[in-house]
Amino acid sequence: MHVRCVILAAALALGAISPTRALEWRLGLAYASDVKYVADLYEDNLEVEGFEANVDMKFPIGVTAGVMYDWPSGIRGDIGLGPAFFISGDVDHFEMPLSATIGYNFLRDAGISPYVRAGLVHHFASGDFYVGSTPGVFAAAGLDFEHFSFEISVDTSELEFDAFTCNAARTSCRPDRAEFSTYDVVASFSWKFRTYAQRQR
Repeated sequence: MHVRCVILAAALALGAISPTRALEWRLGLAYASDVKYVADLYEDNLEVEGFEANVDMKFPIGVTAGVMYDWPSGIRGDIGLGPAFFISGDVDHFEMPLSATIGYNFLRDAGISPYVRAGLVHHFASGDFYVGSTPGVFAAAGLDFEHFSFEISVDTSELEFDAFTCNAARTSCRPDRAEFSTYDVVASFSWKFRTYAQRQR
């Protein structure tokens, strides 16, 4: 049901696309502020279970991609994928968000255009201690240049994990669940590509 909501939002965002206008495809790198807490949780779980903790976050800076279409009025629709990140070592974890948003370009025809956008985000994930995910609100503000863009976003979605609750001395622990936002704030840099040579104004 949650995934259907994201897909529906994506369809609404880009439903009015005209084939005579250019789409902007984006590929970039992004850093998510709270992915380190996932690695910490996996490491803590290993220690409680009596194993030597060896958790390696392979990609703290993840790859992100997306497609954007903007109307002449300045309204824009975006579908984004990522940033993705991996944890490996004695445990495995993979996470990839999918977002769909509606936004507005304030200076669409200028060389530098500030913008805002907001919508829904859902995280597809898997891993040894992963239990489930809850979709959330995605909101972002950024600057569009001719060939690249900068963006800061907030992601309120949450993931649930198997965890342990321990006393202060960590001499007694019991199985529990932990749920928190794994991305929270994301900073990204993207290169822009167009499917057609010129965008119609």
